[in-house]
Amino acid sequence: MDAERYAKVRSLFLAVEELSSDQQQDYLADQCGDDRELIEEVLSLLDEHDSESALVEGNAAKPPTLPGDVESSETTSSGTVSSAAIDSGIAPFMPSALGQQSTATGNSPAEKSHRQFSRRKRELPSKSGTGKNSGAKSSAKPKSAAGQATMQGSQRTHASPRYAVDSSPPRRPPSPGLWQSRAKRHRRINSGWLLLAAILPTVFVGFWTYTTVVEGLRQSTASELAGIADSVQLNIQRYLDDQSRLTRSWSQQVDLRKSILALIETAKDDDSADQLRDSPHATEIRSQLRSLSQLDDIKYVVWDRTGQIIASWLEGGEDIGGRVPPEGAANLARAMRGETVLFGPEILQPQESGFEPETTLPVMAEILPIHDEDGRIVATILIRGFGMFQTFDELFHQTSEAGGLDVYAVNSSGMMITNSPDAVERLCAAVVPTTMEGQQASEVKTVACKLRVSDPDDSIATSSLALDLRRSQPLTYSVAGVSNGASGSMLTPYPNYAGIPVVGSWRWIDGYDIGIVVERTSDLAFATARTVRYGFITLGCLLTLTALVAASRIAKRTALAQAAVHPLSRYEVMSELGSGGMGVVYRAKHNQLGRDTALKVLRADRDNLEDRLRFDREAKLAASLSSAHTVTIYDYGRGEEGEAYCVMEYLRGITLYDAVARSGYLDIGRTLFILRQVCESLGEAHHLGLVHRDMKPQNVMLSMDPSVGDWAVVFDFGLAKPLLPDANSYQTSETIWAGTPMYMAPERYRDPNKIDPRSDIYSVGCIAYFLLSGRPPFLECDPESLFALVLTEQPIGIGVHRDEEIPEEISGLVKRCMAKNVDDRFRSIDELAKHLDELIPKYPWSVEQARAWWRVHGEDLG
Repeated sequence: MDAERYAKVRSLFLAVEELSSDQQQDYLADQCGDDRELIEEVLSLLDEHDSESALVEGNAAKPPTLPGDVESSETTSSGTVSSAAIDSGIAPFMPSALGQQSTATGNSPAEKSHRQFSRRKRELPSKSGTGKNSGAKSSAKPKSAAGQATMQGSQRTHASPRYAVDSSPPRRPPSPGLWQSRAKRHRRINSGWLLLAAILPTVFVGFWTYTTVVEGLRQSTASELAGIADSVQLNIQRYLDDQSRLTRSWSQQVDLRKSILALIETAKDDDSADQLRDSPHATEIRSQLRSLSQLDDIKYVVWDRTGQIIASWLEGGEDIGGRVPPEGAANLARAMRGETVLFGPEILQPQESGFEPETTLPVMAEILPIHDEDGRIVATILIRGFGMFQTFDELFHQTSEAGGLDVYAVNSSGMMITNSPDAVERLCAAVVPTTMEGQQASEVKTVACKLRVSDPDDSIATSSLALDLRRSQPLTYSVAGVSNGASGSMLTPYPNYAGIPVVGSWRWIDGYDIGIVVERTSDLAFATARTVRYGFITLGCLLTLTALVAASRIAKRTALAQAAVHPLSRYEVMSELGSGGMGVVYRAKHNQLGRDTALKVLRADRDNLEDRLRFDREAKLAASLSSAHTVTIYDYGRGEEGEAYCVMEYLRGITLYDAVARSGYLDIGRTLFILRQVCESLGEAHHLGLVHRDMKPQNVMLSMDPSVGDWAVVFDFGLAKPLLPDANSYQTSETIWAGTPMYMAPERYRDPNKIDPRSDIYSVGCIAYFLLSGRPPFLECDPESLFALVLTEQPIGIGVHRDEEIPEEISGLVKRCMAKNVDDRFRSIDELAKHLDELIPKYPWSVEQARAWWRVHGEDLG
């Protein structure tokens, strides 16, 4: 959503907020015309809007104060806090706390914004009513009060409280009885089991057993297919990598390169074609490749930088002087850039240059760059004829035969590029009589590799004519997924290229643009389930005779199961730490281990499907990380009545924001030391394909480690998202921004759904700016003004806030992290970490220095 769009949505929302539902619809239809998307955005905001809660929320967003800030009388005193407590709203937002009067005299838009913010802050009444205007009672109109609440509410972050302390939403009380089991009620229910089991024993026992068997088969089949797909992917990847290394070693052979360089010089003459054919260097190339490959039938083509053929395996050199065909120009260009390019599998076609394919079977080749003595790429060479496709195809054939499966490869267009035994067999039955052999069988294999793996309807038979008709049909479920570069599995039967119901798993090989499909017919996959079903039908009558006995045993087992202790009874709730937008957080102690934990429970008023799924995702994403600088998840699940909970590490310390609030900006060496630990946490997350998306000082906990000194831990992965989302997991799609605006990268404003690890690098740069200067990079109450600052302006120099010059290499680090263009930032968090490793020795921060700081500023933490 750009600035213009945001302004339009905002003005429409304010215009219709007080209107009735019918009047809102009419007004929006009149103002928006045919723009249904704009109408839906405004209506969505209206559905979520609660004016009373918004007013309370704005008034509750009072920011803390930095040391030396004469504008506010409030101070920040953060004691021992858990990461989950801050996630739930204990760590407040701080723009005005960091907005003390700037000493800069510049007139840049960013500096003006800082001064405007300071003036607005002085004009707002203090929370206690003891500000400059505290002597007079407020006579502001309701509209002004609402405007004030909206202004402060716009500063609220993911970690800020959504409700004021005096107007908390209804939630479960933090009492030990919260987790007690309802065993008595379950025992009363068990008294009705005898009658129920006596009437329908066969139905219940049979259905339960059958569904259990089917689910077990599904899981077993899914694991087997996924394992085979992973194994084939690994083998194919390894094989292609080996072939790439082998041919690359040939292309780098000294004598071969010298012969090619000599031909390039010959090609500069006007009548070079005849000279190239008769050149002894052409013969040397052929001899050297035969020697390297130990094959007399090795085939190759050499192109110069212009795309002209200067050497080939053809004895007569008919194609010398010809040009690369248009469809091969892209591969040639990639090789000219230094890549090793895999060609095929592909069926060769006759060329205008006179080239006639010597085989109708698919071929695979490697296209490699040729460097001169100075390391410049001056030519490319294509090498084939060493059995690459035959081995490639045989790997799939062996897997198909060994497991009774249909295993084949496809390209990004959905075309089959290997000879699936099942496909060849069906084509043989439809195209070639069983008495034909030799050349016809070879032609069938060629046709199999031209097969577009589409879902045929009843009008399309498996014939040569059907190959053309298939081009207008949709791809099968598995090929549609893998041709888009995705990997996955499907245990619900779907039709394959022959219209037969199958289940399957598929994997995409990056770098080679090859998809692997492993399928098994659903009849074979679930044959055991049918046997079980028929067996229960046969035994139904016999089970009815023992209904009373079975009912008695079932009732006893069920009563025992239902009387089970609630999983959270292991924890003793000590106190409530806070409540945020999603959950209530308690400090709890494990009864057996005696370990303090942070227990987060989904709030009662957010107990809906979407919030439960979001709560699940946060716990699972955080649990997938194991870095020592990332908060640890101990347990997760649902209680007896469906309440979602998460047990996590209880962090003792203060946030980076609190550290600055207590002592002002930090030492350069200390800042670098802390940032390096943050990079450790984010580095692991990025390597696992996760982007945090809400990095800010309030989401990094700082504590004192006796042996290391400052110890930083990153938490709050509530907004984290995977780079390659799993189609089977819950995903969110933002049409408005999710995160903390002043720490969000510019591209996040433009496209909230875009996931890029370099957005986290921008946020790390903002944290570095905050730690070094004691202020956020941008301060503005008005969201539109903040939007414009982040997109277009550079923050005030760090030295201005510190009233001292800082080294250029430090300010350069921050500027590079906060570059507006993502390509100007560090390419990865690992590159940033490496750069920090180079700077840290120049700006040391010792354990003794850390201890001295904590003795003065962290004395209350114990």
